[in-house]
Amino acid sequence: MLFVNNPGSWAHVLPPFGHAEWHGCTPTDLVFPFFLFIVGTASVLSLGRRASRGAARATLARHALRRGGTIVLVGWALAWFPFTLERLFRLRLPGVLPRIGVVYALGALLLLAAPAKRRAAFLAAAAALLVALHTALLFLPGYDLSREGNLQAAIDVALLKGHLWKPAWDPEGVLSTLTALATMLTGALAGLLLTSKAPAPRRRAFLAAAGTAGVAGGLAVQALGLPLNKGLWTGSYVLFTSGAASLALLLALVVADARSGTRPLAPLVTFGTNPLLAFVLSGLLAKTLLLVKPTVGGTAVPLHRLLFERVFSRVGDPYLGSHVQALVLLAVVWAILRFCEKRGWFWKV
Repeated sequence: MLFVNNPGSWAHVLPPFGHAEWHGCTPTDLVFPFFLFIVGTASVLSLGRRASRGAARATLARHALRRGGTIVLVGWALAWFPFTLERLFRLRLPGVLPRIGVVYALGALLLLAAPAKRRAAFLAAAAALLVALHTALLFLPGYDLSREGNLQAAIDVALLKGHLWKPAWDPEGVLSTLTALATMLTGALAGLLLTSKAPAPRRRAFLAAAGTAGVAGGLAVQALGLPLNKGLWTGSYVLFTSGAASLALLLALVVADARSGTRPLAPLVTFGTNPLLAFVLSGLLAKTLLLVKPTVGGTAVPLHRLLFERVFSRVGDPYLGSHVQALVLLAVVWAILRFCEKRGWFWKV
């Protein structure tokens, strides 16, 4: 996510590192649903651990609401930076961190509400109902699946006009929060599987089967008329990306076990120790590079553009230079996180 969000030039982004224009799914479109999927998996582990230590459900619920709310507030603070009144009055209310916070809080509450002996069935049914409701709403008379004519855009403009990413559109809109929550619940189902008493080979086989079925199911539903679409977070997109996330999780487990731990994956672990700090640092750094404008030939030029034109474009191919600049920014963020990791500084909410 940090890499694809910060190219040297948005005019020079290779197709795999950009979002689909509307319908479709690129590798970049897998990032956000993968994140929500693993939030679900991690929620099973963290809530289960705290419950085993004697924490009451009410205590866990309050913690989940407080944590989710804090993540939303951090997202709004990042959107508000550099903290001017003008930005506050048109503050973008939806967004990546607000969606994560809302989905985490609601998903955790559903996990806590699920009957202990039928938890998997409860979560699977909740995810299915969310997808079914979302799909039915998308196809209400008078609306279609175009960018301009879909129900989500109409709801967002009615409720949040002036506080969206675009004047009449936001990719993290209100309606698609339903299916984003469904994605989180599929990750929670994976977490329940991984913490079950089934033998490891059986758990992996089931994860592989579920992943394959999800990918195939998403493509089948797309063929029936519900396209893969990240902006709308369609039901086919939930199935496809959750299936792909299951297979990716399986691969990560196999690689980690084969290498006897995470040491060879240390650079990735460093990002995992402080994911929220990593996202915030990346956003602040990117915004700062756009706000700082040295004067060149009598014209104020954003430092971000200047770095690309004067430094990274010299790589030769502009697409390569654009992505090298993104890698350098990523390396800067990693260096800060590594500094924190060595000193045991972890930003948690």
